[in-house]
Amino acid sequence: MSNSTANSTLLAPEDMPDESNQFVPEKWFTDQLQAYKYRTTEIDVLKNYHDKRLTATEAAYLFTRPLTIEPNSDHRRSLMRNELHIVMSLLVCALCEWPLVRTPDLIDFLQAFEGLQNGPHESMVHGNKGLEWKDLPYLDPIWRNDYCWEVPGCVAEIYYQHPERRNHEIAQYLKKQDVWAQLVAAGFFTSTDAYLRVLWALEQRPELNDTMHLYDRIIPELHVPAAASWIRTMGRTFYEDAINGKMLDNFAMLKPPSPKMALKCDHMCKDRWAF
Repeated sequence: MSNSTANSTLLAPEDMPDESNQFVPEKWFTDQLQAYKYRTTEIDVLKNYHDKRLTATEAAYLFTRPLTIEPNSDHRRSLMRNELHIVMSLLVCALCEWPLVRTPDLIDFLQAFEGLQNGPHESMVHGNKGLEWKDLPYLDPIWRNDYCWEVPGCVAEIYYQHPERRNHEIAQYLKKQDVWAQLVAAGFFTSTDAYLRVLWALEQRPELNDTMHLYDRIIPELHVPAAASWIRTMGRTFYEDAINGKMLDNFAMLKPPSPKMALKCDHMCKDRWAF
């Protein structure tokens, strides 16, 4: 669900989604077919992959075929650039809306793109550089800008105004953070994402909360469990960076050391989070 639809319904659901359920409701697929009626092939591939009738490798190949073959008309060619964004949005939507227990399957699916030897048809090339499926074109900006753009204060603002939304909004935010951590661990996004979220939760000075805009404040029920999720998934990377003294001075939050932060370190060390 994109940010344009996330706030459109302000009534709390009667039942919270079961993130341990292996099965995506059939309605999810029919809703996608209604929304993207020209993308039936890709949606059918996702359904067959969900049902384990296709391997990740088979699904990645079949999923990308419609936008790999040469378009048969100029009109079709003009539509394909928008369709590539739609197709990649469909994958991000699945990451956000399928139960968490199926996230590893979706990551396997994305990793299978690395084995594809071609890319979207050249009619979708922007500038002088061609696109390749192995690079998962547009995945990063779609994830950040369309689906995971909210800071904790933005999420809190919703349930401050609509208390009946509290549990739902918290659960959805923490789910996206969990998925995001898994995507970083799998190598799709930079580990900077992990550090920025954990540093914000653990090192921002809480006594400054009352002087900050809501969007900049620490929201304990969001920041803390989200940081725990990142540490659970990225803990080994954090430890290895600490052992190696990884420099953090390229991080926006610490260049120069922010007065909002309790620590002034510009590198990782084993004592950094000793508390």
